[in-house]
Amino acid sequence: MSDKQASLDRIEKTLEAVCGEIQTLRSQVDTLVGTGGAPTAAAGREEVLGFLDGFRAGEALGEASLGAWIEVSDLACVKGGLRTVQQREGFHARLLEARVKELGGTCSAEVPQEAYDEAMKQSSDPTKNDAQKMLEFAQRFPDPEAALKPIHDLADRLDADPETQTLLRTIAQDECSTLTWFQETCAALNS
Repeated sequence: MSDKQASLDRIEKTLEAVCGEIQTLRSQVDTLVGTGGAPTAAAGREEVLGFLDGFRAGEALGEASLGAWIEVSDLACVKGGLRTVQQREGFHARLLEARVKELGGTCSAEVPQEAYDEAMKQSSDPTKNDAQKMLEFAQRFPDPEAALKPIHDLADRLDADPETQTLLRTIAQDECSTLTWFQETCAALNS
């Protein structure tokens, strides 16, 4: 198997793991829709806590993997953007963790080890330049609105919990800025 094919296979496995996580989050949102979206019922509360905790785990991975990318980044302008995004991801993880605890939950969600290892490996790969990594990222999230839909869907159903609702909406705004930055930087580097 060629190095290129092996790399594509690794990327495909990582995408499958991420898609699995997204499906889990969508399932949780669908369950909330069926209960009217209020986190007051025991199952609804658990769904909200699960969503927040899973989101927290993903943001923590984002912070770590962006740190690995920064270490091998070959363009100062990309490093500056990555540092900003990395700080946002870490801040989101801490905000989500605090909200889980405020709601009486505990944080236990973890990104599957294989997905974690693959994300770290791809981010820290010194043989890929920033333009290549930007292109791979932009291709994973071609539609920011679709990528953020599970967050908005849950927030729209949390009228009984305006604090969590607003927390999710403001994090989604940050995530939209991040995805837009990646798309614009990818276009500039790969034109």
